[in-house]
Amino acid sequence: MTEVFSGNLWDVFHRALTLHADRTAVICRDGALSYADVGRAVAHVTGLLRDAGTGAGDRVLILLGNGPGFVATDLAVAALGAVKVPLNAMLSPTEVAVAADRVDPVCAVLDDDLAPLAHLLPAAVTRVPLGAGWADSVPGTAELPPRHEVEPGAPAAVYMSGGTTGKPKGIVHSQRGVVQNFWTHLIEAGINRDDRLLVTTPMAHSAGLFTATALVRGAEIVIEPGFDADRWIDLVDRHEVTWSYGVPTMVRRIVDAAHRRAWSNTSLRTFQYGSAPMSPGLLGKALALFGPVLQQLYAQTECPQFATLLRKEDHVRAVYEPGLLSSVGRAVTMCDVSIRGDDGAQRAVGEVGEVCLRSPYVMTGYWNDDAGYRARFHGHWLRTGDVGRLDAQGYLYLVDRLSDMIISGGMNVYSVEVEAALSTHPAVAQAAVVGLPHDDWGESVHALVVPTAGFDDGAALTNSLIDHCRGLLAAYKRPKTYEITDVIPTTVYGKYDKKRIRSERA
Repeated sequence: MTEVFSGNLWDVFHRALTLHADRTAVICRDGALSYADVGRAVAHVTGLLRDAGTGAGDRVLILLGNGPGFVATDLAVAALGAVKVPLNAMLSPTEVAVAADRVDPVCAVLDDDLAPLAHLLPAAVTRVPLGAGWADSVPGTAELPPRHEVEPGAPAAVYMSGGTTGKPKGIVHSQRGVVQNFWTHLIEAGINRDDRLLVTTPMAHSAGLFTATALVRGAEIVIEPGFDADRWIDLVDRHEVTWSYGVPTMVRRIVDAAHRRAWSNTSLRTFQYGSAPMSPGLLGKALALFGPVLQQLYAQTECPQFATLLRKEDHVRAVYEPGLLSSVGRAVTMCDVSIRGDDGAQRAVGEVGEVCLRSPYVMTGYWNDDAGYRARFHGHWLRTGDVGRLDAQGYLYLVDRLSDMIISGGMNVYSVEVEAALSTHPAVAQAAVVGLPHDDWGESVHALVVPTAGFDDGAALTNSLIDHCRGLLAAYKRPKTYEITDVIPTTVYGKYDKKRIRSERA
């Protein structure tokens, strides 16, 4: 029987691995892999997952750092019609345990660095080790798993988010939505077959989607375990990298390293950044170093990567029109942006309201939380929780965040989640967390703490809270500064007045 191209996730990957078999796919510290090599690795990992009892619709935790193992596992999950649940390697043990409990996975794939977390998983979760040397056991004759039928609306991925309630939510994306998101990446990110990408940010986060899109396109991907500015420059030169992704904190460090080394860009055509805006001063330095290659994206996990885009030409204009840098760009081809009031009615141009999005790749649910999912919509419009306005040209300007989310070094930190961790300390009566401006990180996490009666030693309490949070929160979520106080400002409604707190300390 002739196979039919149904357009599901594995169909797309299968076609790419077959079409580009002789091309280089991945370059890492251990060497290079062709698309055919990646295909054999995918077949091997698919067998491991199947042996662990994984079938269509089952959740697979991915606890892997950056590398070919992540790529092979990502595609193997798709080959089985299963559901990937990638977890950031920076999460604390407590956060990993909570996420595992939330999504009820069948198995978890772990590398050597993250294997110590295995004991936190429920006993019923099968451990699939993918440690050093795993690729040596890949048979040279392994064949790609066959293409198969999967319902377009079936779950393909669950991404964990701290959420505005401080409790992790499993954000569900369908087969159809992920594939549609690939097409948007190809249109808006400008990834072409002749590109060579450099990936240094966590593949469990945004970098994983860029990596998968590059594979679909037939491009080459240079994968690094993490980011170091000098190493980044070395790799760009060595491999003639044309495309990379990062956050403004990384750009600042690259600019500083380039100045120290008298380095200039000769190959990079696109540097995509997100999670935070870039200051005018840094933009000028970055444009002088890279040329007109910068693009800023705005989105959220519920509508991945691309809702709006501040394009290369916008960044060039912003040198002479700095006000444009306050914008996060205009809506991309496959996403509508609207400003709406609490009643769901659309606001006029220039009026402030909640930013709402409509796209074929908006999430299809929260895992086991239908009520929470419904609360995020005005009809078909996703409520982002961000407050903003649109100008007459369609540029979106963010005014504030309803969720009080902090963006530190490009990572999302939910204030309520940090407050919940602080509140479990016996000496804490009240805690409020805000983001304060930081030259390097964009924002740093600042905690105001009212101690319980009898705890008068502020320095001792601060040290105790530092130790307390170390076991509960990922490093990027932990407060960098503490303020022990008698009272936390509140609004007339009795809520913490975080706008006032931020403005008084900015």
